[in-house]
Amino acid sequence: MNQSQCEMDPMKLQTIQACLETQFRDVTFNQKVRPTFTFHQGDCKLSWLLIMHEEFLADHMSLEELRRFMDAKVIKKILQNPGKRIQISKHWDVTVEEKNLS
Repeated sequence: MNQSQCEMDPMKLQTIQACLETQFRDVTFNQKVRPTFTFHQGDCKLSWLLIMHEEFLADHMSLEELRRFMDAKVIKKILQNPGKRIQISKHWDVTVEEKNLS
């Protein structure tokens, strides 16, 4: 089993979900390949993907630090890029890509 997967804190996932739910609807989490949240805004048919590197989730950040990061960087980036795939690296970098429609 992947070592970093074992260290993911469920409280961090709940914190990320709670931050997303302040701005978006239908927030769901899936971990089939990588930790991924899917969500929509209002009645809009656009959906976003937020994909996180497992080492980001295993980082020793506090929940308050995570909330500030989500509010200041991630949610801002999501709102600026409708319908895109947003990725968070193990180094806390936030990047934007087109979603794969296949």
